[in-house]
Amino acid sequence: MSTPQDTPGNRNNDGQAWNPPGGNGSGHSPDGQQGKGQQAQPTPYGRQDVGSPYGYQAAQPSGYAYPSSGGDAGRTEKGPAPKEVMRAYYLILAAGAAYLVSSIISSLTAEIPDMAGASLGVGVGLVFAVLFAAVYVVLAVFIRKGQNWARITATVLAALNVLLVLGGLLLLPIANRAVEASGQTIPPISGFSTALDILVMLLGVAGVVMTYLKPARPYFAPQRLGY
Repeated sequence: MSTPQDTPGNRNNDGQAWNPPGGNGSGHSPDGQQGKGQQAQPTPYGRQDVGSPYGYQAAQPSGYAYPSSGGDAGRTEKGPAPKEVMRAYYLILAAGAAYLVSSIISSLTAEIPDMAGASLGVGVGLVFAVLFAAVYVVLAVFIRKGQNWARITATVLAALNVLLVLGGLLLLPIANRAVEASGQTIPPISGFSTALDILVMLLGVAGVVMTYLKPARPYFAPQRLGY
């Protein structure tokens, strides 16, 4: 019969606990490290980053850079104005100046009836003439800057001016005959004022046409945001 001392796994001859070769009873060293006979198991999720308790791989930064929204950094700038736009600028300025001169001459040479408020009406007419001439200047400046709304506004005003001038030239003889038939007369309109009105019309139309020529059209295209 075997004695307790001869039973394997109990005690050795020195009275100490016997462990099988290759490790201790629990498979771990007393300080919590793995035994010498055991190999570290690979993590199931690939490389483990430092500080990650679950072995997940850290997210990689995206390769897309979001555009910044600071100011007009991404807005494309217009280049220098084409020569057609500069010609339109000077033609519209000349039309405004000619219109102001025509209005002043018409006011000074018109036969003012001797009645209360007649002089006040002339003054109001001159004020409106100055304001309308200023509209020509503003449109010319913004056309030079490539603003499409200014080109559209100038187009509408030029078309209205053509209708007024040509309509006046065509309807004036008919109006004179109708007034003469009734025994009244219309104050004559000087040829110089009529010539100035036609000049204003031609200058305005020429300036607007310049903005629609092929070299000038891209200059009025809307600006795009570049990232």
